[in-house]
Amino acid sequence: MGFFTSTSKDEQQNRPENSVAGSSYLLWIDGAGTFLVYLQETLRIGGPGDPGTVTGFDSTWADLSLLANLSRHHISLTRSGESYYVEAKAPVYCNRRPVNDRVLLSDPSELRLNEEVLITFRQPTVLSASACLELTSQHQPQQRLDGIVLMADTCLLGSSSENHVVCDRWPGSVILYRQGDQILCRSKLKIHVNQVSASEGAVLTPGSVVSGPDLRFRWEVVA
Repeated sequence: MGFFTSTSKDEQQNRPENSVAGSSYLLWIDGAGTFLVYLQETLRIGGPGDPGTVTGFDSTWADLSLLANLSRHHISLTRSGESYYVEAKAPVYCNRRPVNDRVLLSDPSELRLNEEVLITFRQPTVLSASACLELTSQHQPQQRLDGIVLMADTCLLGSSSENHVVCDRWPGSVILYRQGDQILCRSKLKIHVNQVSASEGAVLTPGSVVSGPDLRFRWEVVA
């Protein structure tokens, strides 16, 4: 499962050992799918750019570029504290009401872009300011995603609906969290990062593999 080859040894050696290398990452989760984790406060969503300019997920004008009839930069989603706002750059409805400028998002909110593209916004738990996006209408970027996490402080992975990424078969939860310019993970389960015990917390670097009882996922950098 997944779209990118694992990070090469040369690439890993050329990065600082415990640094965050970019602003967006992929979670490849066995049995659950592929999820984009976006760290910046503002996510621009739009349609495809000129031929040849679209990479796996973005374009020159948008951080998330969907293969759909959208403006190049159709909307912006911005996190401010624990709140999120949608800003219209082209026709968009939020919960069936037109967005003329900037609107505060509630949990849940349905965004309709150009009548055909549906995106569902959720904040599944009050314990985290992070949010989730589901591509409800099945319009996808060039490389398919099962969901997007707008990560503020933490990203919760587990079997209940209060997690940002729901993994039905997991026996417990794993928490990804920011610490300075690093992303770490921890769990009450006995987990390992690259085969080293990490239940008390370990730094994730591009290419890290996290494993435990009935769970496994890879952390990859996108940009």
